[in-house]
Amino acid sequence: MDSIIVRITVFCLFFSLARGWLFSRMSNEVCYGKLGCFSKEYPFTNAKGMLPRPPKVIGTKFLLFTRNSTQEYEELVLTDRQKKCAWKSLCKLKQIKVIIHGYMDSVEKQWVKDMVGALLKHDDYNVIFVDWRKGAWEINYLRAVANTRVVGAQVAQLLKVLRKVYDIDPVNVHIIGHSLGAHTAGYVGEHMENIGRITGLDPAGPSFEKTDPRVRLDRTDALFVDVIHTDAEHLFSLAGFGLKQQIGTVDFYPNGGKDQPGCPTTYFAQMSLLFSGNFQFVNNFACSHLRALEFFTESINSECQFNAYPCEIINNKASNQCKSCKTGCGIMGLHTNTSMIPGIYFLETNSSEPYCKK
Repeated sequence: MDSIIVRITVFCLFFSLARGWLFSRMSNEVCYGKLGCFSKEYPFTNAKGMLPRPPKVIGTKFLLFTRNSTQEYEELVLTDRQKKCAWKSLCKLKQIKVIIHGYMDSVEKQWVKDMVGALLKHDDYNVIFVDWRKGAWEINYLRAVANTRVVGAQVAQLLKVLRKVYDIDPVNVHIIGHSLGAHTAGYVGEHMENIGRITGLDPAGPSFEKTDPRVRLDRTDALFVDVIHTDAEHLFSLAGFGLKQQIGTVDFYPNGGKDQPGCPTTYFAQMSLLFSGNFQFVNNFACSHLRALEFFTESINSECQFNAYPCEIINNKASNQCKSCKTGCGIMGLHTNTSMIPGIYFLETNSSEPYCKK
């Protein structure tokens, strides 16, 4: 059943982007109370006329994981009169990690358990997972693109409550967003200043490539923005879902930022898997796109560091030309130094776990 759903979704995604079907004829703006108003006028034309659904339809939930609850979570429900220490775990001042998933994803996925577990093993963080599955599981990808704007406003609303009621400094907040979740993190930064760090894990490319910075994640959305590109190939090549352009304070392009080792790379290889009885989404269309999650999770507790070299431009010659620390090297993943020199960085990885090359 899952394979059939994914096949239909991939087809609808390609068709909607190529032919612009289901363009909205609704009004030019919707307003959702304290979250504000959302227009489809420029620069928010990337969703081709789609406006975000109401918050109740998107159904965003904030799920808190701590060292006392690495498997189970506490749902953080916002109220009009938020009482201090209603969420006891947040009374202890700790660094906060906010994780935001992407298109057709949810808290049930294995990568979430792996990342949350690795973070809590590394340090005593408060880890908040943003589950917006109802807004992300849209057959029309463009609607999910529009929904990210409301989710971003909701996350910002939560962080403002934490700042006001729990005295949490936004500088101590690190948002980790994958795919559409990376751009959602950018919207959080638009609504709230001085967020310490945003990590974009292969930010979604379709509907975001070469758009206005207000529409997507960019380097001004936090004090430090690091981006890991693993599937930076235009969607119509049937090879990639990620964004190619440099958008962060630092941008890492492991293995050139596309066609990750160990993933099928050609159209024929992907299509043969797509229509085979052994269809697995991870192993074809989304393999490189999801590799950013694996790189980041491995980086959290690995003794091996993902050392990256500064690179003026990412091309076919990068593997030969970008192997010097002339302007200073960097480390990709959780332990990226926020004071490293802004720019583009290149590195190579293994084709399977462990991905870090010693």
